[in-house]
Amino acid sequence: MKDIYLYDDAEVLKNNLGIKDEDELNKAEADITCIRLLDIDEKFSGSLFDYARLKAIHKYIFGDIYSWAGKEREVPIVKGERVLGGDTVRYSLPGCIERDAENAIADLNNTNWEELSIDETASIFSVKLAALWQVHPFREGNTRTIVTFATQFAEYHGFKMNKALLKENAEYVRDSLVKACDGQYSDYKYLRRIVRDSIEKG
Repeated sequence: MKDIYLYDDAEVLKNNLGIKDEDELNKAEADITCIRLLDIDEKFSGSLFDYARLKAIHKYIFGDIYSWAGKEREVPIVKGERVLGGDTVRYSLPGCIERDAENAIADLNNTNWEELSIDETASIFSVKLAALWQVHPFREGNTRTIVTFATQFAEYHGFKMNKALLKENAEYVRDSLVKACDGQYSDYKYLRRIVRDSIEKG
């Protein structure tokens, strides 16, 4: 299936900057999103955590780079993962994204977080966070968007997470999400560890 998000003459995501070199695009994306993330918590406050908020966060972070920021992807995603021996996570298919995302967010919202210990919070939040991440609603930028949504959600519900720790360990965070989304072989201990550490140091 043709990936409509890529240039016809380069294996690079179409972008508002007209960049057709992957390394150059990655650098520009990192610089622009870093600035956007500086005031993200001021831009998105309040108690309503829903799918519309998740999409708005994505649009705010990536809107200067991609015309489709904040919109659900229209193609399946397959990514060979080093921590899965080259296999891919089974992400939601395009037609199932809205339903799966709304279900995952509803599951987050229907938990009585205030009644849980730190260990219980880290364990349960890891499972529910992984479920939302596995939806992968967007063609690019899912981890940054969902971690931002998650840290805002956590702070509102009384278990503030250390964003600096998560940023400093961004590769570990993503790898741990991958391991937690490996179907019948899902392993949550790595994600649970970083979530618990970030809550303790929040």
